[in-house]
Amino acid sequence: MSEAIVLGDINVDVLMPISTYPRPGGDALSGQMTTQAGGSAANTAIALAKLGVAASMVGRLGEDVWGSLALRALTDSGVEVSAVQHDEAASTGLFFIPITPDGERTMFGHRGANVNTEPSAINPTIFKGARFLHLSGYALLEPPQREAALQAIELAGQHGLALSLDTGLLPALARTDEIGQLLPRLSICVLGVEEARALAVGDSPADLARALVARGVKLVGLKLGAEGCLLADSSGLFNVPSFSVKAVDTTGAGDAFSAGLIYGQLRGLSLPAAGTLANTLGSLAAATWGAGPALPGREAVRKRLAAEAATAEDERTRWIEEVLAKV
Repeated sequence: MSEAIVLGDINVDVLMPISTYPRPGGDALSGQMTTQAGGSAANTAIALAKLGVAASMVGRLGEDVWGSLALRALTDSGVEVSAVQHDEAASTGLFFIPITPDGERTMFGHRGANVNTEPSAINPTIFKGARFLHLSGYALLEPPQREAALQAIELAGQHGLALSLDTGLLPALARTDEIGQLLPRLSICVLGVEEARALAVGDSPADLARALVARGVKLVGLKLGAEGCLLADSSGLFNVPSFSVKAVDTTGAGDAFSAGLIYGQLRGLSLPAAGTLANTLGSLAAATWGAGPALPGREAVRKRLAAEAATAEDERTRWIEEVLAKV
């Protein structure tokens, strides 16, 4: 039985560091290449499993070498994969990700079998006993995956699951109205400032977060990059600063952040403590090459927070101690 069900894309990422982007028609050569499992939803499922949460993945893979690689990464990380569908006609999602020296990644990808996720193949029994359904916004882009996501939302409601959504920039811009209709159903909405501007009106991040709460979101997790995050609910706003890291590769950092907020809800952390955990996961992910199985787990989180506790101010020390007591 799973505590958390995650629905969305499962991909294979091909990561390459480059010194700079070439002009159109030019070349950029890399001295390193890493091939590993990824995809926004798969990354969050893996991060949850590595924190000790029983997580089940709903997605679709091609019957190819990439699909075998991704499936093995999920199972090796402890993710339940019985709800992962297999597609004989489409390839597994494949993304090429050049990464510049500042750690910023840009993605060029083919979503492949992900788009073909079938609503009829989702077994309602996986929702029994679960507590959270987490969606990647990319699952709302194209049919039949969009219908599968909407069906999962209805099943989650019937079984009393909380719902979380990581909007993603492209879905927030392309499916603004559809995501807007989902906001009142969300226990957690994870997004960046640009996505928030597509869904709400406000002059500042705080204004945007308040506006999303006013639209019905129970907890807004607004990602602020190196500045940490801004959490908002009906009780107010919480600015949670991040820890300083040297970014190596930001792939999967936001997905790990989502896992931290979900874990916080599952384990009853206060909002500042949940934000501290989410920031820690995101910063550790950004300091690590690649996502998927490379994402941080419980021991990495505990080690980092124990080190931070030695120099943190009183308020942050309390948040860190609360996380350490439950991770």
